[in-house]
Amino acid sequence: MFTLRRVLQKSTTHPSLRRTFTTGSIAVQSRFTDFVHSVRDSSHIEEISVAALNSLSKPPGFHLVDVRETSELENGIIPGAICIPRGLLEKDIEKNVPITEEVVVYCASGYRSILAAESLKRMGYKVKSLKGGFGEWKKGADAINPPLESTTKA
Repeated sequence: MFTLRRVLQKSTTHPSLRRTFTTGSIAVQSRFTDFVHSVRDSSHIEEISVAALNSLSKPPGFHLVDVRETSELENGIIPGAICIPRGLLEKDIEKNVPITEEVVVYCASGYRSILAAESLKRMGYKVKSLKGGFGEWKKGADAINPPLESTTKA
């Protein structure tokens, strides 16, 4: 309780967001999620459900891109996905995906994939983000591919 009171005493209100933030880790997550939602809404990033992903025609109709970091791939990947970590996405996407084809990006929970989708959209790709990311997909998955050694092209 002492920690909570101390954090609450350090709260401030950000005027443009009309929201109270603290200096603790909860505030950082709130700012991040607010930022992601703002990007999604202002850039008109379409999020698709796991069911919608499963109903899409398989490649070459679209490319599924996993933007998680290499260390996160221990839990496996969605079958058919190529792995391009978020930090390398803009640099490596053209080596892996033609700009003429649709892209569905995903991360662990769906937040980073919205930011990735915004970047790809700015680059001229037709892109969607998997709502809930790998975590949501894993809940109803029929199959999970084991981690790959490397799926990005040098």
